[in-house]
Amino acid sequence: MPSSRPQSRFGSFLATLLALAAVPAWAVPWGGPGAWAGLLDPAAACAAPQVIGICTCGGVPCGVRVRRYVPVAIVETVRSPGDSLIAALPFLPSALPGVAAATGGFGATGSSSLSTTDNTAEAHVWTLADLPIPGLSCLACGPSSALVPAAPPADGGSAAATICGAVAATDQALAAAAGALAVPGMPRLAYASELDAVNWRTGCRDAAPAFAALAGGSMPTVGAWGALLPRQMRAIGPPPRLYSALTGVRAMSLARDQLSAFPFPVDTQGKMQQAYPVVSACFRVGQLPLPTAPEAAMPAEVSPDGRYAWVYWRPVVCCIGASMQAQCLRP
Repeated sequence: MPSSRPQSRFGSFLATLLALAAVPAWAVPWGGPGAWAGLLDPAAACAAPQVIGICTCGGVPCGVRVRRYVPVAIVETVRSPGDSLIAALPFLPSALPGVAAATGGFGATGSSSLSTTDNTAEAHVWTLADLPIPGLSCLACGPSSALVPAAPPADGGSAAATICGAVAATDQALAAAAGALAVPGMPRLAYASELDAVNWRTGCRDAAPAFAALAGGSMPTVGAWGALLPRQMRAIGPPPRLYSALTGVRAMSLARDQLSAFPFPVDTQGKMQQAYPVVSACFRVGQLPLPTAPEAAMPAEVSPDGRYAWVYWRPVVCCIGASMQAQCLRP
């Protein structure tokens, strides 16, 4: 049976993740401040740090070059408009402001039900930022190292803009919601499907690209998880965990490619890690099977309340200065 852990466990996980967002996974002493042994298991291959060379400053060696993964975002799928695992934490408002009302009469989605016949969900994408951590200066490997500017927003054609609503209007609504939720150092809202309701429920901005891809025999997929297009809430067939992970990738991709609101690439080079209802091992985007028991010590599990949260990790290459190595390169 899937285990159920209280939401406070997710809050604890998120607090620890934020404290580590800009720090190499091997930088925090076991059992020390921000101890994370039970939350982010290095054996799960999340960070996978590798020293790959020497950094030079003015031609003089000044540190080491490291390749690793860093957590850059959290994406959640929920059952009801306005519900949020992150916004329900004590240090943020109790719900996404104005988001539930934006869906009008759409009502609940029946998200990630135990039935695999017709899965639907609302999705929220939250970005992480580099954080200063007292007493620990090795901040060279943070989410900012993974930033890649997105292309300008795209309506998907005049017909799509008419049917789905203008991208500019969605961007403005998202910016207003993000501003209302802004707390220094906390995740920042990049996408809320409730503010893109018609498109999220129909995939109408992707209608023309999906038809063209299908006609050309080259429909883009998220690895072995299924079709990327149309980027919408509905997926018929996949079990709940896989549905939620695929939907999270669709939401991040939509936020990046259509709205330019997500500053990180979205592809199968990234990794994901379940953060709610349990903390799982990391796995590559598009990879099957997801971590399952008994093969995985930290399996991804079915949520008893139909809500899921996933951490998205990106590969980066960055430098750690010589003065930081004593802290950052300890075993």
